[in-house]
Amino acid sequence: MYKHMLNRRMPKPIDPYLPDLRHPDAKVRRAAVKGLRQSRNPAALPHLIAALDDRSFGVIFHAVRGLEALGDPAAIPPLIAMLERDRSCDVCDEIGAALTEFGEAAVSPLIDALRSPSPRARSIAARCLGQIGDPLAVPGLIALLDDPHPWPLSAALAALWRFKDARAADPLAAFLTRSEDAIPADEITSPYAQKRAAAYALAELGDPRAIDTLADAYTRDRGSCVTTIQQLGKIHDPRVRPLIERYLDADPQTLCASQARATLEHLAF
Repeated sequence: MYKHMLNRRMPKPIDPYLPDLRHPDAKVRRAAVKGLRQSRNPAALPHLIAALDDRSFGVIFHAVRGLEALGDPAAIPPLIAMLERDRSCDVCDEIGAALTEFGEAAVSPLIDALRSPSPRARSIAARCLGQIGDPLAVPGLIALLDDPHPWPLSAALAALWRFKDARAADPLAAFLTRSEDAIPADEITSPYAQKRAAAYALAELGDPRAIDTLADAYTRDRGSCVTTIQQLGKIHDPRVRPLIERYLDADPQTLCASQARATLEHLAF
């Protein structure tokens, strides 16, 4: 049985798939690239990179997954370049997942991508760096607090929340003082939602400068009550208790009230 498992992990020949990589039928090309992906053969690397230029979603999908499986850092620059293309990116989530899997090897290229002219590339780079968790990324993520596009800003705020790095405290607090008219937003993410995300990241550090923005969530965004209450509970400040108790007073039977009770039980002040 062990020998059988070992054989399954050994690289397979790629020669049978190469002739079909330029076939006019996208289904045939997809099958060929899928074969390269499943081969786990390092010799497939240049062919998988070339397949990133295909017009077919299925071909590109298997190329990205194949490059992720090989784990060769040479794939990182072409994957990031995919994010910078003007055309729509149906496989951006897969590219982000692949780049994250490269771990430490991807950190420096992803930090460089935070300065890309493409908002999409900046956004996904920030998300990947937050998931990888290397503190070298923190200064670049802080710089994105001044990004003019809502996507990179949202991704940077989420990443800084994950990092819990004290270097971000003052920049996050300064962000909370901005006028909402000066904060990038779109039809999905409002200026207040961006400020609330910054407050969550600041509260993760126990910083009381997050309190006023989180207090506003009671009237402006009750749907986020569970996370808001959790983050308020991380701030050691006497102003927190009455803010949490408001959720109990509003309706003791709601999910908000349930979270409020749980958080209040653990407050030490």
